[in-house]
Amino acid sequence: MRVALVLRVAARSFRTRRREKGYGSSLLSVAGIAVGVMTLTVVLAVMNGFQLGFIESIVEISSYHLQVTAIGTGADSRVQEDRLASALARLPAVTAVVPFLERQALLETPFARPRACTIRAVPADLFRRDPSQQARIGMQEGAFDLGDSHSIVIGSELAAVTGAGVGDLLDLVTLERGGAGISARRSAFAVSGIFRTGYYDFDAGLVFLSLSAADALFGGGAAPARTLGVKIADRFAENGVVRAARGLPEAAGWRVESWRTYNRAFFDALFMEKLMMLLLVGLIFVVVGFNVYHSLRRTVFEKMEEIAILKALGVPPLQIQAIFVLEGLLIGLVGAAVGLVLGLLLSVNINAVFSLVEAAVNGLLAAASALLSPLTPMDGGGFSIFSPMYFYLTSVPSRVLLREAYLVVFLALFSCGGAAFAASRAISRSRPAEVLRNE
Repeated sequence: MRVALVLRVAARSFRTRRREKGYGSSLLSVAGIAVGVMTLTVVLAVMNGFQLGFIESIVEISSYHLQVTAIGTGADSRVQEDRLASALARLPAVTAVVPFLERQALLETPFARPRACTIRAVPADLFRRDPSQQARIGMQEGAFDLGDSHSIVIGSELAAVTGAGVGDLLDLVTLERGGAGISARRSAFAVSGIFRTGYYDFDAGLVFLSLSAADALFGGGAAPARTLGVKIADRFAENGVVRAARGLPEAAGWRVESWRTYNRAFFDALFMEKLMMLLLVGLIFVVVGFNVYHSLRRTVFEKMEEIAILKALGVPPLQIQAIFVLEGLLIGLVGAAVGLVLGLLLSVNINAVFSLVEAAVNGLLAAASALLSPLTPMDGGGFSIFSPMYFYLTSVPSRVLLREAYLVVFLALFSCGGAAFAASRAISRSRPAEVLRNE
């Protein structure tokens, strides 16, 4: 009965307001909520696209899901490594185990000055062992062929600045410690392939060698220590795999770390960036909340006589407040639903929207050029929002996470519901006798 009373009175009050003053204020509030939800959904989707692209490139190509490193070295370290790799591969959640070695070097070509680079030594059959890397490392020229110990695969940006192409010879300058101290060593390699990952740091500074070539470069007469990179089915469920790996008898003398540990600083920075963007864009809900508050507060004072009659008939103040809170929630629900649908549509078709804007701007520029060409020459270059000259991307990535979409809808409902509740608090302070006497 109480719920039915609240719904009946709320519906009657809403119809009465429509006849008297229309829906102008409510429509403005709905539009504000819709714009806020749409904007926040699109912004978060684009940020997720960029951030998850960076994270997945780092985790899948560079750091792996787990890293297993030897704490000490010994004469039989390579034998222990093979035994541990076999034991790790037998764990249920493990999908790939790849030994690798990482060092710094200078890359020289006859066409450019030396460039610093990171050498990643991997097995020649890397793509067979870890298919996820093949999906991330796209070959632009040549092939990912490390079968020859003198072959090297370099990034597209590194190839561009050094002028190196497939089949060209280049030198790697490395440092080695000898009896006379530290000396530089120059080794020649032939480029067998050029890759592009979409992550600039890798494309501009990462080169791949075979493990046999790295042993010759950095061994110095002894087998250099390697790291075991482990991929698991679900990288977010790494804690159980870490405990299982540390519990292996073969893991004695080895350190096991997850991807969260050695990428913590970078991932925390990305999280803070998203949090600050959420707070800044979410301020629109505060503005709309004030609009809802003042609109419903004015309605409360306009309806004070009707409110006094309801209180005189014995209706509790909380139930009367629920009438106005229900109206605020209705505004938030309609606005959030409209904004969420528009935000999802824009997020999925964000590149089509940018292409449409670029086409419209280029059409206007072409028309202006045709009109003004007799008077002054105009640059014929086309307009591009994300020109490859300034941005290292070919399309805008966008990923919608449902839990974040639900959070945005909750913020919209909370903003309107909270504003409506605050506006209706004056009901509990009103006295029916005074109001009716004054009327």
